[in-house]
Amino acid sequence: MQSRSHGSPLSVSSLLRTRTALAALALAAAACGADVPGPTEPRDTGVHPRLLARPEHRDVLRARVDREPYASILATLKRRAERPYAEDPDPTAWDHRANGDNASTAQANALLAWAFDDQAAAEKAREFLRRLETDWDTNTVLDINIRMARILMGYTNAWDLLSATPWLPPDESAEAERKITEITGQFFAKYVEHDFYRDLLLRPAQNNHPIRTADAIGYVALAFPGHPSAATWWNWSISELAYLWGPDGQYVQPDGGASEGPYYAGFAWGPTAALFIALDNALDGPVAFTRDCRTRSDVDPWAAHGCVEGEQATLELPLRGGLFTKAVDWSLSLRLPWGSRPPVDDGVFTAFNGGSLLTSFGGSGAYRWDWEQNRDNPQDMEFGADLIAQHLLYIDDAVTPEEPPFRTRFMPDAGNAVFRSDWGEDARWLLLLAEHGSARKALHDHVDGTSFSLAAYGEYLLIDAGYYKPDSLDNAKTSQSPSHNVILIDGRSAPDKGVFNHFGDADAWIRNTHDGDSIAYAEAHQDYQDTHVERSVAFVDGRYFVVGDRLATSHPAARAHAWRLHGYAGLTSGGTFELLPDGARWERTRAGVEARVQSTAPGLAVVEPPYTPLTVPHVHEFEQDRKAADHAVIDATVEAEAPGFLAVLLPYKVGADSGPDAPLRAAPLEPAPGLVAWRIEGDGATDLAVLRGAGAPEELVLPGGQVLETDAELVVLRLEGDRPFALMARGTRVLLDGVPRVTAADATGVAVAE
Repeated sequence: MQSRSHGSPLSVSSLLRTRTALAALALAAAACGADVPGPTEPRDTGVHPRLLARPEHRDVLRARVDREPYASILATLKRRAERPYAEDPDPTAWDHRANGDNASTAQANALLAWAFDDQAAAEKAREFLRRLETDWDTNTVLDINIRMARILMGYTNAWDLLSATPWLPPDESAEAERKITEITGQFFAKYVEHDFYRDLLLRPAQNNHPIRTADAIGYVALAFPGHPSAATWWNWSISELAYLWGPDGQYVQPDGGASEGPYYAGFAWGPTAALFIALDNALDGPVAFTRDCRTRSDVDPWAAHGCVEGEQATLELPLRGGLFTKAVDWSLSLRLPWGSRPPVDDGVFTAFNGGSLLTSFGGSGAYRWDWEQNRDNPQDMEFGADLIAQHLLYIDDAVTPEEPPFRTRFMPDAGNAVFRSDWGEDARWLLLLAEHGSARKALHDHVDGTSFSLAAYGEYLLIDAGYYKPDSLDNAKTSQSPSHNVILIDGRSAPDKGVFNHFGDADAWIRNTHDGDSIAYAEAHQDYQDTHVERSVAFVDGRYFVVGDRLATSHPAARAHAWRLHGYAGLTSGGTFELLPDGARWERTRAGVEARVQSTAPGLAVVEPPYTPLTVPHVHEFEQDRKAADHAVIDATVEAEAPGFLAVLLPYKVGADSGPDAPLRAAPLEPAPGLVAWRIEGDGATDLAVLRGAGAPEELVLPGGQVLETDAELVVLRLEGDRPFALMARGTRVLLDGVPRVTAADATGVAVAE
């Protein structure tokens, strides 16, 4: 086999690029009228393997396993292959956990048999196939449909790989095919053809449920196209995947944001990647199918799905572009500094599994970097799907790991503004949420418009409460607004989330963004409780945050307003918590954060809401061990019609007594009616943040006698130090001692001078 000039063997990505080029030439020829095949459907070519790998991948795999990262991946695969057969814990019930483990073990052994002529591994994989039971319908798990991908893909790959060795007799091959397809037939009949289960678990969801169901069933249809039901399985599965990963499915927004959040989006992405790779291996060019519309939803936001039953259609595999890969970029954008995805919506900390496989399909080195640079789950290959074998085959080590080319990123379609100082583990990071339309209309979504979470110096500090769901028949207890960092009016923000398609919440928008050298800025807008909320977040010098909230209401009387903040310390969550007269301090092992808040309305008081263990608002569940705990919460409360709030969020590194990571100092300035301000001092710089309510004075005398003049609602500017800047929202001028710092022609937006 030829080698590259740098000495590494020809990679799988090179083979795939050759196939892609040939397919493109064929399609071009077809466009010119040449007699070449068009879109393809599954057929039994007699070639094995054709799913997880192709025959030519064997030499590539053998040539690379002595170097990293492949040597470590192979070691993981071999450990998987060593496991004994797992018995069903209850002999009367088909258990998805035991069968899932066995499928993964069988797949690992079959790969070793094919790749390394390992007859003992082949015998073990054959034993597992012989012991597979087909009494699938005795299972007792309502949502087993989302558990089937690992089982059906694993056993199907074991059959396909063993079929490329001399050790799978024809009678055993036929018996394995019978078992796999018999289980698939029972599965399809119950969850797709049965009205009750289809309408309970697939149609209302339009999320990972139909995606993972389609991944599992489509994989079997691809492997065994001669089965009498294969065409039916195929058409339904590809219909679902083409729709939900496409531009009309409402699952992925144009900028890549998945409607059900990063946890469940990753859960859906992994098995889909396995199927799309198998389709790429087995078929050339676009994938042909006949539309099956039985699981389409006719309610908002999916009512305009446009599915025509029986229509001929094609799927262009999105491994090399499209929303499927954009979803990986979005997940990478949300990444916490140490690698986990944030626990927004129904989520817990998790790594993203499978993105690095895209390096064989034109993907960048950022995907490899993300996979490798993860403190808690380095080189994860199992969340959502067993992709150990795929990592051995499809990571291209000719693609150099590299940090992503962006830091702060604004994704208004997804409803996310991500502020990031750098890509190191000590980075300062904040996620601001403001979803609208289909981005928030998902079963796993939370009532969290305008909320934020913050991490710094290796710690999750100001938090989203995650996925605490003690009752499997109800929404997560943490799904409603009191579990998020929002402004509560009479105890609530947007409408509560209901069951199924009663999404609750209210549309919110990311607007007026700026990503500068010294300051980054975004706003989250939302209407609830007869009030328009504009939440501004300014990220100063990659070091700290200013949060300015401006409210306007049609409600004719004062109400109870609470500026709520959740921190990851205190109570049973470890660390330390200290209530301050105008805020609070949460501290963990590596880092802490001080939050200070003022209001343009008089009478602000900072209090802790009443505490009952494992009860909202104090309860959270987001650690990977799924242990629920309680954290300290504060409310900055005031009785008023439309109060404004101005807060500073000041993270610091524990043990840093001086320098850029030491605690910052924030002092409130003497307020005037309707006007509040903070003076923030740190390592060589002094900054000012000002919030003005309606009718507030336009002049503020600063300590030392300087005079600030502004008609803006919000001002953040540098008074002393390097990298000067000035930002204003809803104003035309900011002058310091008569000298303009920033001006604008009108007061409708945001203006920045750096």
